[in-house]
Order: sequence, then C-alpha cells, then structure tokens
Amino acid sequence: MRKKLLIIGAGAEQVYAYQLAREAGHYIVATDQNNKAPAASLADYFIEVSTRDAEETLSAIQQYCQKNGVIDGVMTIANDVPYTVACVAEYFGLSGHSVDSANLAMDKLRMKEAFKKSNVSCPDFWEVCNLEELIELIKKKNLKSFVLKPLDGCGARGVLLLESTDNLEWAWNESSSWGKGPTLLVERFIAGLQISSESFLISGKAYTPALSERNYTSLDKFKPYIIEDGGTIPADVNMSIKQEIDRLVEAGAKAMGVENGIVKGDLVIGDDGIPQIIELALRLSGGWFASDQIVTATGVNLVQAVMRQALGEAVTAAELTPVRTRSTAIRYWFPQPGKIKSILGEDVVSSLPGILKYGFFRKCSDVQPTIRIHPDRFGYVLVEGEDRAEAIARVENAIASLTIEVEA
Repeated sequence: MRKKLLIIGAGAEQVYAYQLAREAGHYIVATDQNNKAPAASLADYFIEVSTRDAEETLSAIQQYCQKNGVIDGVMTIANDVPYTVACVAEYFGLSGHSVDSANLAMDKLRMKEAFKKSNVSCPDFWEVCNLEELIELIKKKNLKSFVLKPLDGCGARGVLLLESTDNLEWAWNESSSWGKGPTLLVERFIAGLQISSESFLISGKAYTPALSERNYTSLDKFKPYIIEDGGTIPADVNMSIKQEIDRLVEAGAKAMGVENGIVKGDLVIGDDGIPQIIELALRLSGGWFASDQIVTATGVNLVQAVMRQALGEAVTAAELTPVRTRSTAIRYWFPQPGKIKSILGEDVVSSLPGILKYGFFRKCSDVQPTIRIHPDRFGYVLVEGEDRAEAIARVENAIASLTIEVEA
C-alpha cells in the first residue's frame, strides 16, 4: 500500500519535497491557495485552501479523509505554517510537533519568554503596546541600536533596525502594519556573526549537519529594513562554537517542548563569542537551505528525514551525519525599483562553473518594488565549491554577470 502524505503548500520551494515523495512511491495530497502553484501538478490529489488557515485546512482534510481514507503523515518545507501542520498531525494522531510548541513558534514574544524562563541565552527583549511605551523603553534602557518587529512576522516583514534618534513614530506605524496584533517586540541589537542552523532532534539531542553564515553585507544599504543577502556553508566558526550551538538549540527546543524533529535556528555570535538564539522555527527552512545547500555540502537530506518522521518511520543519527565537506553559497539580486525593461546575461550565469540553480521572481514588464521584505528580492543564484573561498568567488561572479535594466 502506498503511504498517503499530506504536504502543506505547493510553492516553488516545496517542489523538492514532492519530488522526493514521488520517488519514494508515496501518494501525495497537496494543499495551497493557488491551484496553479508550481508543485500542484506533482500531487495525486490537490485541495485548494490557505496554508495559513489551520482551521480551514483541518476541515478540508477531514472532509477528504471521510471520502478517501486517512492520511499517514503531514509535513511542510519553506513555509512558516507549523501551527497548521501541528493541528492536522494532532487531530489524526500523526507524528510531528505539538500544537502547544507550534503556538510558541508563531508568537515571538511567548517564545522568548519560554527561553528566558529556561535560562536559554537570547538577546534582551521587551513587549511594547504603543508608541509612547516604545519611546519610554528606549530612554529607560538607554538603547542606542535595537530591532523592532511584529510578534507574528516572517520573511523580514516589519523587521526594522533602528537607532534611538530615528523617526520612531514612522517606525512604529511601519512595523505595526505588517503584524496582526496590537503589540510589537523590541530586541537589543547584537552586532556580530549571524548564523542559520538546521537541526534534527532525536530524544533531545541535536544533529546539525551544517551551519550557514548569513550574509548581511548590505545591511546599511537597506536600513532600517533588515534584508538578508543569502548565506554561505560552512559558517566560519570552530568546532567548539558548533558544539555550543548544538547545546543551545537543544535547550531552546526543550524550552518550547520539543525533543524530536526539525528545528531551524537564527542565531548571533557577539563580540563576547557567546552564541545567542534570536528565534527558533519548527519547520524546514526556505532559501533552498535544506533542499539543496545542506544536501550538496554534506550529503545529509533533512527533507527526507522530516518526511520519514512524518510517516512514523525512525530517523537515525547515521542519516544526519555528514559524509562530505563542500561549500555552497547563495546570493540575491536587488535591482532599483521600477518597471523591468530587460534581463541581460542569463546565458552567462547558466554556464558558469559551480552553478546549482538560479531563478527570477519577476520578468520583463513586471514592477520591481523597493526592497523592504525578503519577497521583494528579484531572484537568486546558488553555487557550490570545494571551499568557502571558491563558493563565494563563484556566487559573486554570478551575481555580477546579470544586468537588470529598470525604468524608474
């Protein structure tokens, strides 16, 4: 009997999971609000429903199961919907993160409060309910640089890096416009090395095949918006720091009630050399990190591990242990805002050495928006190399080989 796997989301970054599921011979049920989504055609059965609406999704799956039989597993990738996945998994008694843990993952304030209660190292944070509270907090804590963000944001939506002298009224209105709730989160800004981790936990022990060094070299260019320009595997950290990060992820996951399964981390290492957790997400990451970068660099397939766990199969430490050491790097194109007139040099990019994949999110005649959030980026290129130096040189060459002409 083919196992029936529900994949929440059918976007471009979910395609890899569908391909893996088809190779394994699974029957795929897909959900997405767009029935023309890139992965929709790879599913055996498609359900048109918003991935972010957990109740509507659960109701649709219940109706499906009444007519077609139960599902055997549920998962997602590159889609910030852990609550939707958890609701379906809990209702049908499937493997996955709990609803309580998923709730913490979707509320940055509650997550950080859980970290603080369990003495998990993270930057100082405060909740503010209005502009007056924000102004008072900055004075009271003497904050020179800080981050303002919604409690429920993703993709850098509403995340601002600010100085105490900035226009705080504008900042409050801008950040609030991206969130659902009446309050915002203030975090002390820690300058330092930014790290993305992707760990799979087995009985509370974290297995992290690779760390990516997040690239923020254009931070001043986009400020106050915090826009990541890709990343590089491996991160430039020693084995001692890697082990500290594993212990920190384990502690953070435990504080969120997680002992098994995937945990994506955003971390920072300040001048004191001590890693701190900015956030943990209970899902496979986007940016082709799990689907392409980690697989190429280490040989570890975390998407496959999550899929197997979702279907109730055991995942072993051996599957999560790197079998090779290579480097990958991803960067993004950031054209000026305006109507796109031409895209020149794609033939050059496609023929460069080390190219794993590249893609454009817009085409000629589309409008390139001002960069404020990650979805505003024009496109990406992902490369591999023998080491960091080669991967970085290759990806920078690829970025420079494309010209995007824009009519202001």
